[in-house]
Amino acid sequence: MLLAVEIGNSHISVGGFDGDELVWVAPIATDTRRTGAQVAMELGGLFRLFGVQAAACTQAVVGSVVPAATQAVLDGLRMMGITDVLSLSSGVKTGVNIKTEQPRQLGSDLVANAAWACGHAPLPCVVVDLGTATTFTVVDESGALTGTAICAGVQISLDALKSCTAQLAGVTLQAPKHGVLGRNTGEAIKAGAIYGTAAMIDGMVARFTQALGMPPHVLLTGGAAQTIAPYIHTPCEQVPHLTLYGLADIWRKNQA
Repeated sequence: MLLAVEIGNSHISVGGFDGDELVWVAPIATDTRRTGAQVAMELGGLFRLFGVQAAACTQAVVGSVVPAATQAVLDGLRMMGITDVLSLSSGVKTGVNIKTEQPRQLGSDLVANAAWACGHAPLPCVVVDLGTATTFTVVDESGALTGTAICAGVQISLDALKSCTAQLAGVTLQAPKHGVLGRNTGEAIKAGAIYGTAAMIDGMVARFTQALGMPPHVLLTGGAAQTIAPYIHTPCEQVPHLTLYGLADIWRKNQA
């Protein structure tokens, strides 16, 4: 079994692959104070939860956007006996032609998303990842990663409203009862979060279409994707855990 580990700002997503199939996935809260031993304990708990024999898992691929948490994860994998570990960094074969000005500063999640899009989606393609941040990864018709866009994620925006305003309370990320016309403060916040995010995606894809010269295929992933997807007018293909699939693809390329 191959472990794919995505170290994100809010969660560490761990997925187990049997061949090309993602057979289980679970999140662990990201905490830069966690030690390698603590990571190993949590991995051992996940193995028991999903009935995985530790001896059957000897390979892993790791992508991280939280450098302070990376070493503890690598140490935890080693303590679990997983010694064949590929950590996504410069020099690793990704199969992606990166045409940004500073390729080494590109987040591993964006690279993994582009890698999966290049191998599995019609091109050009835009991957919209609704996670802690909302990211757009643009792959052109030739398969080159030509640019990205990043903005605050929908949950961060809700948290900011709660912490930076005097009279706006926190709300759960869900669709408002009366649609876009909020009839009380809580419903108004939900309307702004849900419909505002959907409208942003529609607007950004329209601009990408103009920049690319043709409409891109749109892939939607991330923790908030299922909530926002029904309100997006642009046709989208939802791919849960797309980044983990992209990491697994990159691992296979490097094995070859």
